[in-house]
Amino acid sequence: MENRSMVILLLLAVSVASGSAAHDPRIAALCRLSTAWRLLPDERHCGRFYVCTGDAEDAYQEFSCPLHYRFSAEQGICVPGACNEVTSSCNVSTSAERIPSDCTRYRRCTPAGAYSVARCVSGSYFDTGRRACLPVAVTAAHQCSCLLPDHATVANPSDCETYYRCESGEAVLVQCPAGQYFESSVGSCLPDTTGICFEKPTFPPFLTDHALALDECIRTGSRLAPHSRDCGRYYVCADKRVLEMRCPRGQYFDAVHHYCALDLASECQRPEDDLSEAKTLEVTETAAIAKKPPPPPEREVVANYDKFSSKFVSF
Repeated sequence: MENRSMVILLLLAVSVASGSAAHDPRIAALCRLSTAWRLLPDERHCGRFYVCTGDAEDAYQEFSCPLHYRFSAEQGICVPGACNEVTSSCNVSTSAERIPSDCTRYRRCTPAGAYSVARCVSGSYFDTGRRACLPVAVTAAHQCSCLLPDHATVANPSDCETYYRCESGEAVLVQCPAGQYFESSVGSCLPDTTGICFEKPTFPPFLTDHALALDECIRTGSRLAPHSRDCGRYYVCADKRVLEMRCPRGQYFDAVHHYCALDLASECQRPEDDLSEAKTLEVTETAAIAKKPPPPPEREVVANYDKFSSKFVSF
């Protein structure tokens, strides 16, 4: 009730936009999936915003802030300052970036040249490396982005010879020196004198990836969502189902614009991928050597030779 009263007071201070404004199907789709009185910013003009009505047919109403005011998506109200006076200006080509004080919120540049602040869906956080909302999980990426300070170290659950180091909110993969493994209790690499790295690694479960991807599709009004662990893959949402797809070779999924783009800056070439390929090649070569047939026993050789010469007999 308090929120509704605040919205009513807000609407008394603004003007209803002209009824001739073009219908925005994206805003309508978002409002049909949201509760009534939700406020959405107009990405084309910082002085306008939308209020969800809760009506399936007329899903939203467009409003304009008073003169010399702009709509603040972070505060949900009109604040002093015209659009051309916004201090936090940006370039439309700028990718989304995380709000430093909250790893669940991020801002991105609107076509009007101002930042629009948004929040990830519940159960997700904004990953600074992928520049997208990803599912919260017990991963180094989430810990470095939301929990740990710079220079902290995190064990790699899939490879004890490597570990992650937090740098500027990102998890950077680091290789231990030859013959050493990462010991999480001391936060550094130690000599592997007991062969601990030969133990089978354990992997975290990924049971909620598809559910969180579907939530991301609903929240953004898009049919595409970024993959949580592979920048070359993405999810397609269709009829409450989630399908996992892969971008063509040499491309990565742009989590901001929601399409596969050429990987000109090698954004998808991660060190762990190279390490994984090297280990796969080593295992393949080892398996090929193991498949070579062993030499025949000496008795079999003598017996076969006896078939062609009467001078030798089998023992």
